[in-house]
Amino acid sequence: MIACCREAGLPEPDFEQRAGQWVVTIWRDWLTEEVLTEFDLNDRRLAVVTHVKRTGKITNSEYQQLMSVAKRTAHRDLSDLVEKGLFIKVGTRGKGTFYKLKRNGP
Repeated sequence: MIACCREAGLPEPDFEQRAGQWVVTIWRDWLTEEVLTEFDLNDRRLAVVTHVKRTGKITNSEYQQLMSVAKRTAHRDLSDLVEKGLFIKVGTRGKGTFYKLKRNGP
């Protein structure tokens, strides 16, 4: 199921146990090209959204390498994507912090 979602360019499904039952949530891709144009993103930010749709998450360091930008620029771009409701930040600071797609619209 995870492989099929990845092949379709969708986020990985969530698996959880609720009241003795397994619940699987399959997420749709709400970040279509049409929706993304409404956010007025530059090329770097569009590219990182596409990257995270494919890989599931990104760190600030990975963003710096992927986009060939300084740490401050990476922080600014990723923070903007969080503010716009496209990404969520997991962790507060340091090496364990990463960014992933918000599961549904802002």
